[in-house]
Amino acid sequence: MFSFMKNLLGKDQQKRSLEDLKKEIQEESTIDLASMTSNEVEMDSNGGPEKSAMKAEKIRTELSLSPIWESELDSEKKYTLRFLQAELPEMVPGMISVTGFSMIPQPNGMTVAMFFRNATNKPVRIKNVGLAIYLDDKPFARIRVNLSDMGAIPPHSSRPWEVLFPEESYLHENFTFSRWKVVMKAGSNTHVWPRTLELDPEMEKRMTDRQKDRLEALTQSLPLVPINTVEVTGFDIRKTDEGNLVVAMLFRNGLSHDYRPEKLKFTISDSDGDVVATGSLDASSIRVKPGNSRPWLIVFPPKFVKKPDADLKRWALTVE
Repeated sequence: MFSFMKNLLGKDQQKRSLEDLKKEIQEESTIDLASMTSNEVEMDSNGGPEKSAMKAEKIRTELSLSPIWESELDSEKKYTLRFLQAELPEMVPGMISVTGFSMIPQPNGMTVAMFFRNATNKPVRIKNVGLAIYLDDKPFARIRVNLSDMGAIPPHSSRPWEVLFPEESYLHENFTFSRWKVVMKAGSNTHVWPRTLELDPEMEKRMTDRQKDRLEALTQSLPLVPINTVEVTGFDIRKTDEGNLVVAMLFRNGLSHDYRPEKLKFTISDSDGDVVATGSLDASSIRVKPGNSRPWLIVFPPKFVKKPDADLKRWALTVE
């Protein structure tokens, strides 16, 4: 606990400049409390009514320490946290937010220190929520965590807390970045992240390790899929000497059940919007489990290629 203090104060415990400390504060992630479920947050009955965000002034929060932090931190460390908290932006009434200010690699994962902030008029207990680390706006790690031990955050307050992101929560091993942030995922689930990659055994046999790694990276980097939908993303295209057009695509299943299409129509367009190739095929062999992503190849024979001389540096795939 409190490993972030070595990062803030330095290994030799020498004071860093105030301007240096300000640089530790990262971008804020905000959620409307009204959108969160009872499993994610609990609001105490004490406190005044919420004001309309359109009419109320923005809220400036104050530092609130949990009892264990209050008893174990010395005055210098409390001053550092109070200074950092004072530099946080004002909040819109009725919101809950998280702001990271320290991220330290550990042998078993990554320890992140952050402020959990309450801009409501009542004490709030954050319970089970999703947290994600983003490096340069790309997801690096995701976990679901129980924050009950943090206790109730008083109205208009910010409470610092540490969370360990274990190695198994990492989405990749690329630690190169210029900025980072913590994002809180809560509220009604409107999107699904099909992060599990399925590979057809025959396709996998023909793929190199580099191709597999590239496909895995693509699966992890694509945005979330709206719930109850299936998205198809084209990621590779090439022409053969015989005049065939080979297209690779990734089916991403946001349904709650297996995706088993019967027939699909595929259309390839170039940057001018012209149709390069189009055709329908029997898709009954395609099967994607819920929450999974699965690559697929289709081959357009020459008779289905409408524009054989098309420039395919930029292209689009449409599936109907």
